[in-house]
Amino acid sequence: MKIQYAKKDLILFLISAIGITAAMFLAYLPRAEITPQAARVLAPAYHVDPSGTETPEQAALGTWTPMARPRLYANRTKAAYWIKFRLPSNPAPGNAFVHIESASAEDLRVYFRGHQPVRLGKKVPSAQVPIKTRLWNVPIPADSIPGETVLIRVRTDTIMLVPISILTVGEALADTNMDSLIFGVFFGLLITVFFVNLFTWLAIRNSSFLTYLANIAFLFLYHLRVHGYLWFLPIPFPVLEAILWISLGGFGTFMMLFAQRFLDLKERLPVMHKILNGGIVLFIGQTVLGCAQLSFLANQIAYVTGFLVPLIILSTTTYLYFTGMRQVRFYLLAWCFLFTGTLVWSTSAYLESYLPSNYIFMMGTSIDTLLFTLAIFDQFRRELLEKDEHIERERYYQKLSHTDSLTGLYNRHYLNDLIQRLSSEEDIPPESAVIMIDIDNFKIVNDTYGHLVGDMFLTKMGTKIRNNVRKSDIACRYGGDEFLIFLPGATERAAMSIAESIREAMHADFVYSEQGQPIHVSVSAGITSSRSGDSFDGIFLRADAALYQAKRTGRNRISVL
Repeated sequence: MKIQYAKKDLILFLISAIGITAAMFLAYLPRAEITPQAARVLAPAYHVDPSGTETPEQAALGTWTPMARPRLYANRTKAAYWIKFRLPSNPAPGNAFVHIESASAEDLRVYFRGHQPVRLGKKVPSAQVPIKTRLWNVPIPADSIPGETVLIRVRTDTIMLVPISILTVGEALADTNMDSLIFGVFFGLLITVFFVNLFTWLAIRNSSFLTYLANIAFLFLYHLRVHGYLWFLPIPFPVLEAILWISLGGFGTFMMLFAQRFLDLKERLPVMHKILNGGIVLFIGQTVLGCAQLSFLANQIAYVTGFLVPLIILSTTTYLYFTGMRQVRFYLLAWCFLFTGTLVWSTSAYLESYLPSNYIFMMGTSIDTLLFTLAIFDQFRRELLEKDEHIERERYYQKLSHTDSLTGLYNRHYLNDLIQRLSSEEDIPPESAVIMIDIDNFKIVNDTYGHLVGDMFLTKMGTKIRNNVRKSDIACRYGGDEFLIFLPGATERAAMSIAESIREAMHADFVYSEQGQPIHVSVSAGITSSRSGDSFDGIFLRADAALYQAKRTGRNRISVL
């Protein structure tokens, strides 16, 4: 069975590796670019205005650098960039548009000779833009002539990626329809996943679904804002900017809260839990800076968190998977795709991608939303299976009277049956532990105070053990005053915590003798965890040796082997 699961996981990871490789190739693999002639943009060139204050006349007298392709790319900068090109003879003016494929650009100005500049960009209310589309289409005036120079001024706090082409009316409509179809499918997918999680949460009230609902809601709002759809609403630009940073901060925060909860990091990896808390603080900080209109500084932080936080969670999930948590495989796959999207998005501030980074991020979030939902359902399915197994175990235990009447724990009969079942498998469950405990000097207590006092201490021991173990753990009275606790899926650290709690609880308790004298006892414990290829006999013998070591070195202590 384990080999079959390993093969299934391998197939899943191979499929994801192909998808991730394809995404990286789409983003960064060099390929033939659209030439100025194909884009109908003649002799393109650009000029940098560091101050951002030059007029068209001043810019025209500046230094211009020829462009081998009709596509301007620059790292984030506070400078303004000017682009100039000459109009072609085909298509004819009056039946064509200057197409600027930069949805996130904030301040665009297009200058045609003899006409007032056309203002575009997210800072310009949509009501003042001649053609309201997500990407910018500027009508070429009918009185323009072939060879006439057109100037475009670009200023933005985001990545400077500005592809330019000239389209006919039919081409512009086809481009808009295709763009709407792609985003319609994407937003439809997000909405569908949101409602699937919502209805599931309403049905079963599992908190993981609720946390992920908030994550999807903020992600949906972020994509609406960053891809330009909220621009169509009468919302002032400062409010749009606040929505951008709140949605990005909310997405990052709930992404980390979901990771902490899903991976149980507070219990399994407390250090990573604290590191993600630090990541939440960074997301809150960039949100505050962005809402305070310090977008350039907020972007500096965002590109760091957009790379580091997914990398940390991906690395943590990978570590947990290879240390035995096979149930996180879908979650790991989801993070592979999300990390690919965030990696391209964050590095696009320093490297030019051939496909817009927002598209790669959109593709990554599309796949990861499906996989995250699948991971939650898989986790919930496993929880149900564990509950069913627990019920079946209880029925089995009741049927065969496998309970020790004095302590309420499983008895030696049940333990022998457990050993037989585990020994018939290839090895014990991964990341399991065994605790062996007995009462120090129990024979002296019996001989001095009588068996009634001894039985009272055994009863208390059974109560302390039941109060400190999980429902999935198996606690047995092995014989006399010896107890064995089998902890499937538990780390050595978790076993140490349980054993220490039992030891302290017993040490703090007492029983009165016949003369009214309080009697205290101490306990010793031996702990060991599973290793590759372990049989139950092997782990049992190590735990017993650890217990012997604890008693030999002074009692009232815990030893680990």
